[in-house]
Amino acid sequence: MIPEDKALTENLITRFSKVQAKKGPTTKNGPTANDQSVKVKKPCAEARMPMKGTARAAGHDLYVNEGADVPARGQAIVGTGMAIGLPHNTYGRIAPRSSLAVKPRLTTNAAVIDSDYRGAVKLVLVNLGDQPYRVEKRDQIAPLIIEQIDNRELQEITQLDDTETGDEGFGRSNTTMDQGVKGRTTKQKMEINEISARAFGQFYRRGETTGILRWDEVNNEIQL
Repeated sequence: MIPEDKALTENLITRFSKVQAKKGPTTKNGPTANDQSVKVKKPCAEARMPMKGTARAAGHDLYVNEGADVPARGQAIVGTGMAIGLPHNTYGRIAPRSSLAVKPRLTTNAAVIDSDYRGAVKLVLVNLGDQPYRVEKRDQIAPLIIEQIDNRELQEITQLDDTETGDEGFGRSNTTMDQGVKGRTTKQKMEINEISARAFGQFYRRGETTGILRWDEVNNEIQL
């Protein structure tokens, strides 16, 4: 026989464990890594839930919960009427909607939602066009894309390891070439396109700039 007080204690522990398992593990900062669900809260009853346009769409479409005028060459802040709880190690990226970015030239700014943010989701709409744009309530305005992030701590060091690009990456054109024949480094940057002999002749007859590359063994560089 198990004493009554011990039986009650064990029963309480068992029931409490089942409730915790059903709710999922949480911390004071929100869900843990085991809980990968996305929670949506609608403080405004008229707010529209984000929805995917197709099964394979990258993001969920966001709808505005209020009308607003976005001035030409200006911006406006509009609310969605909802708050969102994102999984651990993720963030929400609000991307421009292609159909709005092309013609009225409407894009988004300040487009990051952190996983620990619990406030109302608002959109900063930027009008790059020359005409004002009117946003109506419940308009589909931008996709919300949930992406993984790396939360590892940054480590300060005194020197980085050497790479092929080094410190020349900022402002570097992807149409230039730094290496010559057999991996030997050139002393100048030039645009190189490989073409056929027939195409070369056509360019030459039209008077366009063309050339043949040769490796200068004396100066150890490519020459035209």
